[in-house]
Amino acid sequence: MSDYKITELGPVDEWHALEGGKGMTGKVFIDPLVESRNAGLSINGLAAGHSSPFWHKHAEIEEIYVFLGGEGRMALGGDVVDVTAGTTVRVAPDTMMAVHANADSPTDLRFICVRSAPTPLAEVGDDADISREPFPWS
Repeated sequence: MSDYKITELGPVDEWHALEGGKGMTGKVFIDPLVESRNAGLSINGLAAGHSSPFWHKHAEIEEIYVFLGGEGRMALGGDVVDVTAGTTVRVAPDTMMAVHANADSPTDLRFICVRSAPTPLAEVGDDADISREPFPWS
């Protein structure tokens, strides 16, 4: 007998409108929906001109961002890098980061974020350290 779980996310060009909980629009954490224990994944859509809701870093969680469409920027510590379809970025623990969709982006900035940690994610919990400092594109 196979053990699997399926969820439907809807069209990629509508991800910016998804309601993912915690007051976030355009972001849905997939791991609880598919009952994943060790792998974490979120899908994300930022409308042109919008940014992630805050700067943050994780104490234990490592993230890999894979950009699927749109044009934007990603703040990583003191650096700001351009991102577009095909850009892939690894973010180590203790690295402050945020994402922004350029105002003139031809589509929403669409990306997935893969999360992992040295222990099951449920044991790590919410290890985010959130900053209210302004974004470099503000």
